Amino acid sequence: MEMENLKSLPRAERLKMSSYIGTAPKKIKFHHFTGKMPFFRIGSRALLLLLFSISLVSANRIDPAGIAGSLVLSSETLQSEAVKEFSKIAGKDSEVLIISLNSSEEVSVQAKAFKDKVTDEGIKNIQSIYIDSDQLEPAIKTANAIWLVGDDFSKFKKIKEMEIFRLFLSRKTVLGASGKIVHGSTFSEIFPDAQIALEDAEAVQQKRGKVLYRISKGTTLILSNRSIRSIGEGEVFIVLKESEFKERKTIKLKSSGRGADLTALRFAAADRDGPEFPKKLISPPRLEKGSLIIIGGGPMPRLAVKRFIQLAGGNNASIVVLPTAVPDSMIPQSSAIAKTFEKFGPKEVTVLPGRKISEVDSEEYLNIFRRATGIWFGGGRQWNFVDAYHDTKALKLMHNVLDKGGVIMGSSAGASIQAEYLVRGNPLGNHDMMAEGYEKGLGFLKGVAIDQHFAERDRFKDLSSVIQRFPQLLGIGIDEGTALIVKGSIGTVQGKGQVHFYDRREIAQQKAKDYESVGKGGRYQLVQRKVVNLGEISDQGSKKQ
Repeated sequence: MEMENLKSLPRAERLKMSSYIGTAPKKIKFHHFTGKMPFFRIGSRALLLLLFSISLVSANRIDPAGIAGSLVLSSETLQSEAVKEFSKIAGKDSEVLIISLNSSEEVSVQAKAFKDKVTDEGIKNIQSIYIDSDQLEPAIKTANAIWLVGDDFSKFKKIKEMEIFRLFLSRKTVLGASGKIVHGSTFSEIFPDAQIALEDAEAVQQKRGKVLYRISKGTTLILSNRSIRSIGEGEVFIVLKESEFKERKTIKLKSSGRGADLTALRFAAADRDGPEFPKKLISPPRLEKGSLIIIGGGPMPRLAVKRFIQLAGGNNASIVVLPTAVPDSMIPQSSAIAKTFEKFGPKEVTVLPGRKISEVDSEEYLNIFRRATGIWFGGGRQWNFVDAYHDTKALKLMHNVLDKGGVIMGSSAGASIQAEYLVRGNPLGNHDMMAEGYEKGLGFLKGVAIDQHFAERDRFKDLSSVIQRFPQLLGIGIDEGTALIVKGSIGTVQGKGQVHFYDRREIAQQKAKDYESVGKGGRYQLVQRKVVNLGEISDQGSKKQ
């Protein structure tokens, strides 16, 4: 999960693994997606809808990328901070288009005032136009920044229905508006899964599966791609509607505070419209087939890698490496583990760096997953795995690897993502153990929550908080350089550290600690939640707690 020093770690791993004995390495396949994008096979109208910033790849799947550009939505007409932010995002060399939705003198004055303010910010290429002008379409085509003045909602609806405007939104552009035009459903097709309300306007009835944004007086909401922030003297109130299992939740955004993540909010709203998670009666942590190797980060346990290749089929193994949890710039370093796997002579090792749905669910990728007998999940940030693989055909094929008797291994972020409940999943930072919207792991091991870098970063109390909130879960904390190898319902510990098991149902609160530790060679019965063999226990865990 943690951003380890990925620039040095793979080299260190290679040095540590250099004494392994394996057959001569074969050429590693670093698979760049080369197939046609899906929209090349659909009509032009559908293409425009796909490109449009609603960002739904299918009827149910949320595209984590957010919108292509930025929105600047202000509660008040011509708020200075809003104009400055709009100009900053647009850039001094941008082509700014001011569209008047009304023909009144008041709107004309607003348009001129906005033009003067943008000019003061150093932008020279500014054009003003009325909504009914014959030159509107060519003007939108050349613009990369648009500001709307006026409050004629029907006229704005006309703009939204224009294909040229949809194409505008699909580019890295900025759209701004202020006052009454922002309120209500006006921007619902542009701001994904949103309902926007001004604080001093009439109340908006929040719909299921939608996120309500209330913009207070003197405040501007900024959405850039998936990042949401507030500027101005007031606040933006973000509201998640109450559900059968969760209370109404309000998040306050201030200009001086942390922002919000659009994708997390959309996931949270969708989850609230679905079944309870995690369920009070959970599935037992047992594998019917296949194996899991779950590593707590840090140096790779030697036996774990050897065991991984063996469980994947030895010389007949087809290994897939997923470096998806790191930024694109770090993928080459994160993918270096593939060279280690090659030393053991598997039939093939393929690196799949893609994270977009057009890559992940392409036939090229799916065919590789169909052949796979072993999958490696690297370190980084586990929310990247969720973004890439949630609600995909690829995820089903990953589970099929286990169903075929194969193996899945991961370290750090690649450890936590294997659980049913995901800890530290917040895209805004890894200190939040429970992040609504990013609570669902890939679910290879049911009924558990897994944390890593455990004793080394003193995370004992962190996992306690999760188990206190969800006592039905089995908490698993794994030290660095340590692996939990799961077959059936038995977890065996290998490596230099320990694995710590949290069973809230059994451990009395008056005890000094709320977990049991198992060391190298030890075993734990995951379903019965009891230690079978303590293994080699050091003082590392107790000292940290």
